[in-house]
Amino acid sequence: MQQVSSHKRMESHDLPVRLREQFSLLKAKLWRVEISTCLVWMVLSLLASFLGSFSLDRWHDTPNAVRGALLLTALAGCGVALAWWLWRWVLAQRHLGDYSRLVQRRYHILGDRLLGIVELSSDQASERGHSEELYRAAVSQVERDARQIAFADAVSIKGLRRLSVLNAFLLVVAGTLWALFPGAFSNAWQRWIQPQSDIQRYTLVRVTLDRDNYLMIRGEPFTIQAGVEYDSLWKPQKVSAWVDTGYQIEGEVVDGRITLEIPGQFKKSSLTLVVGDNTTEASIEPVLRPTLTHLGAHIRMPAYLGLPNEHSDLQSGQLDLLEGAGVMLTGAVNRALSSVQLQWGESLSPALAIEQTSFQSDWLDSQDVYSASIEWEDHLGFTQARPWTLAIRQQADQTPGIQFPQLFREMAILETEALEIQTRVIDDYGIKEFGLVWKSVDGVEPSAETLALDFTDASLNRSQKELNVSFYFSPNLYGIAPGDLVELYGHVTDFYPGREPSQTPLYRIHIVSSVEHAERIRQQLETLMTEIEDVSRLEQSIADATNETLEDFDNLSPEDLESRLEDQATDQKLNAGHLSELAQKGMETLRDAMRNPAFSNEMMSEWSQTLSEMQELAQQQMQEAAQALEQAATPPSPSSPSSPSPPSQSKPSSQQTSPASSSPSPQEQALQEAQQQEQEILEALQDLQAMVNEDLDKLQALTLAQRLRGLGQTESELESSLMDGAESTLGLFTDELPPRWRAAHQKLGETQQETAGKAGELQEEIGRFFERTQQEPYGEVSEAMKEKQTVEGLTATQEMILKNITMDAADQIAVWARQFETWASQLEPDEESEGAGGGEGEGGGEDQQQDLTEQLMALLRMRESELNLRMQTRLLDRPSQQQANKETRTKELSKQQSDMQEALLDIRAEVPLPFMDPVFEEIHGHMGNAADGLARGETHAEVVEAETQSINTLTDAINLLNEQAQKNNPSSSASQSMSLMMQMMMASQSMGQQSNSPQDGGSSAGGDTDRQAGDSTGADEGDAAESRTVSKGSGQAFNLPAEFRKSFELYFQQLEQLSPPENLSNGGTP
Repeated sequence: MQQVSSHKRMESHDLPVRLREQFSLLKAKLWRVEISTCLVWMVLSLLASFLGSFSLDRWHDTPNAVRGALLLTALAGCGVALAWWLWRWVLAQRHLGDYSRLVQRRYHILGDRLLGIVELSSDQASERGHSEELYRAAVSQVERDARQIAFADAVSIKGLRRLSVLNAFLLVVAGTLWALFPGAFSNAWQRWIQPQSDIQRYTLVRVTLDRDNYLMIRGEPFTIQAGVEYDSLWKPQKVSAWVDTGYQIEGEVVDGRITLEIPGQFKKSSLTLVVGDNTTEASIEPVLRPTLTHLGAHIRMPAYLGLPNEHSDLQSGQLDLLEGAGVMLTGAVNRALSSVQLQWGESLSPALAIEQTSFQSDWLDSQDVYSASIEWEDHLGFTQARPWTLAIRQQADQTPGIQFPQLFREMAILETEALEIQTRVIDDYGIKEFGLVWKSVDGVEPSAETLALDFTDASLNRSQKELNVSFYFSPNLYGIAPGDLVELYGHVTDFYPGREPSQTPLYRIHIVSSVEHAERIRQQLETLMTEIEDVSRLEQSIADATNETLEDFDNLSPEDLESRLEDQATDQKLNAGHLSELAQKGMETLRDAMRNPAFSNEMMSEWSQTLSEMQELAQQQMQEAAQALEQAATPPSPSSPSSPSPPSQSKPSSQQTSPASSSPSPQEQALQEAQQQEQEILEALQDLQAMVNEDLDKLQALTLAQRLRGLGQTESELESSLMDGAESTLGLFTDELPPRWRAAHQKLGETQQETAGKAGELQEEIGRFFERTQQEPYGEVSEAMKEKQTVEGLTATQEMILKNITMDAADQIAVWARQFETWASQLEPDEESEGAGGGEGEGGGEDQQQDLTEQLMALLRMRESELNLRMQTRLLDRPSQQQANKETRTKELSKQQSDMQEALLDIRAEVPLPFMDPVFEEIHGHMGNAADGLARGETHAEVVEAETQSINTLTDAINLLNEQAQKNNPSSSASQSMSLMMQMMMASQSMGQQSNSPQDGGSSAGGDTDRQAGDSTGADEGDAAESRTVSKGSGQAFNLPAEFRKSFELYFQQLEQLSPPENLSNGGTP
């Protein structure tokens, strides 16, 4: 079919009737065919679109957009078909030429002729001048030929037939689907015609998931389950699932159920499940397991402790319980709970109370329970990965402990001292009571009241687990004589019912007299002397090795030389360290000797000077020798130039210098320097040995005299004891003596026997001392003791005592007491002659310095005595002290304080420093106040305060005196000795502190001072408050007052100003 031409239409009367009828039949058939084609195309478009949507719905939930596109495609197909028909039959109608061409395609010859006459019939053809007759003839011929055919056959219906067959097929398919799957067909139809609606897709397979949103444990695999139903004979068994994180899982339908394990997920994702035509989606949301955010226990302590409930955090998984305690568990998790179950020991516990995220148990019995476990489930149905376990440690109530940290198991104190017994008690749940018990071997034992008041304490509250308290013990106060042995132990109890007190091991305290103590000091110094000799011998071997190395210097290889000198330097350092340790030991011995009034201040000063020189030798000269050896061991660098020659040798000479005359190398020079220093050290060590020997001789002389006087005192006491029982035993034979007096005489006889033994030993020692020193008084006393047959005479007196010849024995004992006193007086040096030579050989400045040293020692010892006096005063203030004993003892203390006043006046007279007078007056005034109060029997706070002020002001005086000595001559040996004494005081104070409380006693003191030494400026500040002390063995230890710091800083600054050794100035290492 062609488009209508632009020619004029042929008039109907131009063609024969038969032709016109043929053209009408052609036109009618063409119209029928084309309108049918249009309708078939429209139905086909709709069917294809619908069936496409139906098919897609079977495999997937067709999106709205796809369904809309399918519907629009169908409508577009219908529109195209309708537009095509309208164009053909309405908008652009055909002409005879168009129909003739249609015939021409079927009947080519006839068609050509028919098309020709149709074209000739047009007005345009007529205008060309064709012959009418010819035209008519042509028409007639065509008309005759057209009678044999039908123009309508030129219209082909093959395309229409094919479309109709396809359409019929689609209709059959649609009908079949409708018949077989009416529900699916109807659902697909509605979804197709309403593409934007949310009509659910109808599937032949229905899958029902157990949930639409899967909450799963983050990172852990989980299982999904679904039910499957089939609405047709088609029953697919294969299951496919996809997770949008990239996982694909395959499975099968088993008995109408689907079970798939999905890998663990870490982020929110979606799951797609496909079975047949069914596609089901669900969301996956990973969550963490419910975790414990808090678990604690309220602990109800056993009733006997009387303690409040405690709380314990159990996050560590362990619960420590005291046996018999009750427990209430409380906890919380991070999500709301649905259930919690507690396994308590062997059986389940009662139900736990749950409130949102928290849970709590009732009070639980902990007896025989050693573990527990808790399981919980949150409102989402999740549990913890494994039960939370709790280990329960049942702990018994431990026995309390008591210690004496500063007390030695075996120790000695002077009879005049007060000993602080620092006590530390600990318990795991609370201390009830503690204290100490003591008694002497000779039978001195405190009363129960004394132990309860003076040596027993209790905790301030039931929860105190550790206490540090000091008890104080004074032999004089409790009537314990020298030579006795005190045994003591500590005890402590806690609140556990029926438990025996815990006790310390037994401690033994020897009560010694000043004579015995002096002998102990002498023995310690003898040991020190022996060790100094060892140092001297080692130093001699080091010097010999240095000499040998110097002789073989040119023959030794660099390696051998270096090895030798390094070994010698190491030996020198070790020897210096040993000597320094000996100086420290000597300082401790000196500090111990300061407590004994038997030693004179002059002797103590000499000892301190010897120790100072020993310390200086170890820390300076011996260290310098070691550094010289190290310098000699260091080979010179190859690149370093040799020692420069003097200018006179720098000019060329006509004669060559011989090798022997060349200058020594730096190594050899250092070795020579070390050799010289070692010789000086040996000389100094010899001087030290001589000084120590001299000190030992003086000390032995002193102790010999004191021991003789001690024997005389023992005899006097023995005479008094005999005369006390003379009235009851006079005239009786031994077997007639009452048991009490028989035992007393036996004990007195044993005492006399001990005296005889000591006298014999003493006689031998005096003889040996005379042989060594050739001092005439000792020779005379030794001969006199032999002539008097001392041991035999004392033994004879013992026999008189045992035979109850009381009066004769007492007379003989009195004779021996006087004799021992006479001999002691012969041996004691004359004080005037002892100090007469003090100014010989030295200038007046050094004499004054030595005087200051002795006075500083006197003040230090006085301060020590004042501290002991204050402790004794506090002890007398205890409630256990009976009034009569208190009055006696306070008078004795008052006498001691008055004696210290007089000694202070003597010190003041010997110190040629007018600016010190006000300080001495202040000290004297405080001591006077204390003495007056003690004389009145007072021991209250005012008396203690006066003693404390005395201590503080003595501290000021010591500081000022030391500053003045440093200012006069800081580098002198006496000044260094004074500094050593200050170090001793510092070490003594660092041992411990005393408490301010009345029970703990008190001791130490600093003092505030704004006084100046000479023209010095500045104020020394100290802490005047008392602080806790700790006795270490015996004697007292005090805190270093703050005002001492300035003295020490000045001392060390002056040491730094001393010229450095030569090897240091040359770059050596200190």
